[in-house]
Amino acid sequence: MTPPASPAASADNRRRVVSVALDRFLASGFSAVTMDELARELGMSKKTLYELFPGKTELLREASRLKCENWQVEMQSIAQETTDFFERARRTFRFVAQLYSRLTHAYLTDLRRSAPEVWGDMQEFRRRRVRRNILDLLEQGVREGVLRADLDLETLAAMYLTMTSALLNPEVSGLTSGVEISAAYEAFVRVYFEGLISDAGRRRLAAKPARSARGGAR
Repeated sequence: MTPPASPAASADNRRRVVSVALDRFLASGFSAVTMDELARELGMSKKTLYELFPGKTELLREASRLKCENWQVEMQSIAQETTDFFERARRTFRFVAQLYSRLTHAYLTDLRRSAPEVWGDMQEFRRRRVRRNILDLLEQGVREGVLRADLDLETLAAMYLTMTSALLNPEVSGLTSGVEISAAYEAFVRVYFEGLISDAGRRRLAAKPARSARGGAR
């Protein structure tokens, strides 16, 4: 009789399955990938795969949960490692742009239609965590005097959330498949912050060494 896998081995197997499945979902679309195909690619029996995950939706939900956890860890790390608003903004938006670079309009449309519950969980995470993070960033900018203090930060955070949500929904944004989501996001961030930076912030930004504008402020 084969001994049961250790908890560590089972956890490693789950992570491997999630990684391979997410790559396939992004490449082929969630609805197009089958559990049979995943089992073959992973080199495991369907029985073993179904013991780890009862179905594709559970696989997708776990992948989404891990991505959200990774996002939170990265945002906390950036906030702890940076004391300057512009550096924190640059690193934050560069990281988000990198995440968006893997997304396609076809994948997101398929996800909303084929896995609405998981899509809903992702939107709830954005409403709670992403909103709180952007609000915290805006508050830091106002404290440092580099963002305008005459604007309502709650409204600005809501605007950010609304616009980025639209970018993830081509049926709302009207973006065509020829426009990369990450490029559209970077353009939005530049326009968004252009109107928020105070005169003092512009002077401080001008005094900084030039950086690529990709992924955030300067």
